[in-house]
Amino acid sequence: MASVSFALDVTALILGVAAASCAWRSCRWLAGVAARADAEVASCSGLGAASLGVATLSVLDGAPDNAPLVSLLVPARDEERNVGACLEGMLAQRGVRCEVLLLDDGSRDATRAIATQVLAAHAAWGADAAAAAGGTRHDVVRASSASPVEARLLEGRPLPDGWGGKCFACQQLADAAHGEWLFFLDADTRLAPDAVQRALASARAAGVDFASFLPRYVGDGWPNRLVVPWLYYFLTALVPLPEVPRVKHPRLSVANGQAMLVRRDAYARLGGHAAVRDHIVEDVSLAIAAKTAGLRLALLDGHRWLACEMYDGGRAMAAGFAKSFHSAARRYPLQWGALLTLLALMGLRPWVRVLLAPSFAERALALVAIVVVGATYAGLLARFRQRLVALAAWPPALWSLLGIAVSGGVSGLLGRELAWRGRPVGGRAPS
Repeated sequence: MASVSFALDVTALILGVAAASCAWRSCRWLAGVAARADAEVASCSGLGAASLGVATLSVLDGAPDNAPLVSLLVPARDEERNVGACLEGMLAQRGVRCEVLLLDDGSRDATRAIATQVLAAHAAWGADAAAAAGGTRHDVVRASSASPVEARLLEGRPLPDGWGGKCFACQQLADAAHGEWLFFLDADTRLAPDAVQRALASARAAGVDFASFLPRYVGDGWPNRLVVPWLYYFLTALVPLPEVPRVKHPRLSVANGQAMLVRRDAYARLGGHAAVRDHIVEDVSLAIAAKTAGLRLALLDGHRWLACEMYDGGRAMAAGFAKSFHSAARRYPLQWGALLTLLALMGLRPWVRVLLAPSFAERALALVAIVVVGATYAGLLARFRQRLVALAAWPPALWSLLGIAVSGGVSGLLGRELAWRGRPVGGRAPS
């Protein structure tokens, strides 16, 4: 028994070191892609475009005449807390041609009313500015660096059998869009004025058809400060991001559904959201479908121009993560089990061993494992501009995630039904 415990201690340390190495490689690769994207954006602005033979830009950071149309697509259900700020960020984009489509997916709160008000104010501003300048609204929009060519509020259709709510909403948005690129965004995201321009440049720099982005997680609630930042660890230290676009096997796929940019032809090739219609963790399922279809994909860094405020309280956080783990356990039970094992070995066991191990050597080994994980996490917090208070609270934060992962996953394996925004989740065998 003592030898088994020691072997587990050594395993925890080795896993921690491997995760640290993976995080370092992932972050170095993300920085390289971001640097190439920055260079492209810089070359396409001001006089740089003319010197490189690129199409002439409109006045004050308008879109190039030959720029692709990007459709910004937001499914919204009960998002009165977020929808106003989300729309305002999209409507302020510059340097791109884009359309803004928001679909009200049967909201039971003031989501539709707020969206209508924001879009009406935007339309009135455009009309007034055009009249004052003696030109068309299109001319004024391009000259004032606000580039959306159209903004529409769509009414979602009733949810049909066999579809998940978000997948059906996204498919409706894609069907209504006209862009060469489709940019799916959650309503709790916030875009900087050059976000779409940088997203396009990042996808081109990575050479991919399907890109999703890591945001900067913001918000004042304790879940956003203490728990949500662990997503950076999961997505950079446990996933070798440089290998995702290089390895063709579909199981090495990752995506963040909060911000997904995909070429329209690639979206059609993978089957759209219809291909994963009843999936709850639809972002990962779409990524797997993309690789199966022979497309290149990558998870990239967007934290300088993309922000996300995920939860407004602990109850919402627990329900949101439980929904994801519920579906993950049902569709990908081996991956769910592997994640639980990693969390237990790296995040829970070393703390138990520091307190209860019988010898000084074993306690010291556990302490080193804790330091390795903590140092990796601290580096990620600094890189993605997160509050370092999360480091002090990382043991209970990670343990709470482990508890949610276990409870949500077990519910999924047992076929129990969860509720999310007034709709059932799971409760039947996955297709």
